Amino acid sequence: MQADQSHKTGTISVETVQENFVAYHRHFAGLLNATFVEDADTAWITSHGAPGSSVLRTNFAPKSAAAQIDDTLRRVGRQVDAVDWMVWPGDQPDNLGQLLAVAGAVGGPDGEWMLYGNMGKQPGTWLVIDLTSLAERVPVPADFRVERVQNEGQFKVWVDINARGFGSTDYSAFRAAYLRHGFGDDAQAIHFIGYLGDQPVTSSTLLIAGGSASAYNISTPQELRGQGYGSAITHATLLAARTRGYANSWIWSSPMGRSVYQKLGFVITDFGIREYQWKKRG
Repeated sequence: MQADQSHKTGTISVETVQENFVAYHRHFAGLLNATFVEDADTAWITSHGAPGSSVLRTNFAPKSAAAQIDDTLRRVGRQVDAVDWMVWPGDQPDNLGQLLAVAGAVGGPDGEWMLYGNMGKQPGTWLVIDLTSLAERVPVPADFRVERVQNEGQFKVWVDINARGFGSTDYSAFRAAYLRHGFGDDAQAIHFIGYLGDQPVTSSTLLIAGGSASAYNISTPQELRGQGYGSAITHATLLAARTRGYANSWIWSSPMGRSVYQKLGFVITDFGIREYQWKKRG
């Protein structure tokens, strides 16, 4: 399968990263306990549990932006009590972050909300990699192999190992989202399992959407970490992206995974994404 028509072989644009990120959350639309809204003005998701609650895209007219911020928080607040409002460089208006800070200073709509955490800071660590210079192999045990999930039986194994790696007791949202998506050659989400002999030890997802390809859901159970399995499954996932015509990739990392990705050739970057975390008072 070839890369999306919008894919470019140069550096990754933040616009394609945002489109991919929105597509990832779109998988959960319509599931029980999750609400995904996408219209001309915003894209946002609320969820009790994974994948969380976030405002993913904002396109407000300058004159009405303050009122639309309040309206969005009211709509979100009917579902959940906290949300991470992510501000991307292309979001509108240009002073969206300042307007969110102003709204936070007065408690949001009706004084019910407050901003907390690292207001206006970069959310997590974002990294990019040039896939044309990706090593063909990484050190792994002789009996380690990676398989692509192609049917429901394999997917059950993926769900189990992925949930164990993230310490989750309820993985129903991911199970439902990806199961209905399917495992065909035209699937946006492509899942992989790493085996040591016959034992599944790690897992990942390659998401191809919006003009970019990124690894998600990289997960190794705690008792199996430190043996190179996470690095190996990430490498295999990146090779799959390169095979599909992508010259670069990106990842959003937790502090724990950052050094693993850097050893593969990822470089920390600042896409200009900022976050404003909201929660209801009391």
